[in-house]
Amino acid sequence: MNLNWINDFLPTMRCPDTHQSLRWATTEDLIRHSYPADAKALSREDGTRLFTIDNGIPILLPEA
Repeated sequence: MNLNWINDFLPTMRCPDTHQSLRWATTEDLIRHSYPADAKALSREDGTRLFTIDNGIPILLPEA
């Protein structure tokens, strides 16, 4: 699945809870949060929360 479109919007995306900027999750971020190392996700700038990508769409919901 082509996720390149996310790069165009990533500078404007923010965490719905803290309003920190988002970035692509690194392998270390994924492993720390028990995701497969080859998964695609976005991370808060501080790396404390991941946002999964479902069918090419980042799921940016606030914490429950």
